[in-house]
Amino acid sequence: MRTLVLGDPIVHLGEEPFIVDGALVIEDEKIVDVGSRKELENGSYDEIVGGSEFCVMPGFINCHFHSECSLGQGVYELIFERANIWMHGAFLRISEEDLYHSILNHLILLIRGGQTAAVDMYYGQPNLPNFGAEVALQAYEDAGLRVAFGMVTRDQNIYVHQDNESFLGCLPPHLASEVRNSPIGYAWPSDKVFAAYRDVVSRWDGRDGRIRVILAPDWTPACSDDLYKQNRALADEFNTGLTTHVLETRSEMQFNFEHYGKCAMRRLHDLGVLGEDACLAHFVWATDEDIDLLAESGSVASNDPGSNLRLSAGVARMRDILDRGGKVGFGTDGISYADREDFFDEIRLAALLQRRPMELASGRIQSERIFRTAAGSGARAARFESELGSLTPGKEADLLVLRRERIFGPPQRYAAANPLDVLLDRADSTDLDTVLIRGKAVMRGGALTMIDEQKERAAFAEAAAERLWRFASDEERRLALGLPAEIEPFVLDFYERWTAQPVTPGYQYNTTTGPLRAEGMETEQVTTVTH
Repeated sequence: MRTLVLGDPIVHLGEEPFIVDGALVIEDEKIVDVGSRKELENGSYDEIVGGSEFCVMPGFINCHFHSECSLGQGVYELIFERANIWMHGAFLRISEEDLYHSILNHLILLIRGGQTAAVDMYYGQPNLPNFGAEVALQAYEDAGLRVAFGMVTRDQNIYVHQDNESFLGCLPPHLASEVRNSPIGYAWPSDKVFAAYRDVVSRWDGRDGRIRVILAPDWTPACSDDLYKQNRALADEFNTGLTTHVLETRSEMQFNFEHYGKCAMRRLHDLGVLGEDACLAHFVWATDEDIDLLAESGSVASNDPGSNLRLSAGVARMRDILDRGGKVGFGTDGISYADREDFFDEIRLAALLQRRPMELASGRIQSERIFRTAAGSGARAARFESELGSLTPGKEADLLVLRRERIFGPPQRYAAANPLDVLLDRADSTDLDTVLIRGKAVMRGGALTMIDEQKERAAFAEAAAERLWRFASDEERRLALGLPAEIEPFVLDFYERWTAQPVTPGYQYNTTTGPLRAEGMETEQVTTVTH
């Protein structure tokens, strides 16, 4: 199969970032040539995709995604330490069929949002074989997407950033007993998760050149040193890599200093967790030392701007990370800006948040730099570094074909502009016409080709209406709603001391006092870590 793809421009991210009025040639799943339309259009082709009224760019790689979040879109509004005690409700009960439809509906949004691959942190359903991992992977296979599918483990501090029994000891005895016997904390036995991983990786890793099965230790407060070491050893055994949440919140940052006497990245470095096969989600509350260790290790930080704002986590220091030589990808966390999984929105939001009013000369981060880090670091995070990262000969053809009319309209308005600036500032999912993954169309002319979208939406709607958000008993309702509400005041009280502790801001956006006087103005000296 030989395919000609035409676009104006072709954003290929080779030595030059794009070709005006360009073309690329695909043989089966690989790109074999890239050049001008005039040079390539007269060959022999089985299919022609795009044209002068389209532009072409690499497919986006979502470096941090939770496919299970299809069960809770539109709900998330709390910083994670607070939300943690409410999350178990989705794990109370679900059938394999309902799980499949819920995840597949989320993957529909990925494709329509311009994503051709995802790094998925999957917590799993303890009532299903292998925690339902193979059901989720089947959804990825059927949708035609790539995935680095991470199976999550957590083994300590599952309620707050404190020993489980110590926290339960702060609760009234009857409440502590009820919490201890509830799903709150959603920490499945790690030996069972690892056994499921061994089973799943043996049959799914590498399937169709699109699927990797990786490890996913949850995050630094909820993973012991031993658990991190077990994950690293198993990832090395199968050569699959891992992903983990790191420095998502202010309390997580402070937890590592208080409990381990070092920053989070120093702890992970000392444990041997970091490396070129590691993707670190959120990375908001990074100190200068954390950023230096990121750059030194070659790990990828996933900047998830919409989620970071929705969960009150903050703004990642993307400009600082890039300037220090660190690798940055982008993700949606499965709870993207506006719940659309529109990656154009996410990457634009990430860029806009770096335009700092205290630095008038800084302006925008160069668009080429953002597209290159999204593609190159994304490929590394998803464990497809050899196959992806650009649309150049030898790489596999994961690409987006977008209609130019709205993005570059009205005519001549952007004739003198850098097209990468225009794409970053104006493109969105409504402009997307065709999506290729490994040279195969998973969306063509705005319609999905691998799955029946209307049928899947109807199946998910039926499950939602009849089962997913219905409580089978008063006991289930109390576990999902009543019990978390009773312990939430104790959770908030636990974190209060860390919340009240001052820190030096990494980025400053506005003021509480107005301009400081030139002389005689005394300011409080803060000696805590830099965020």
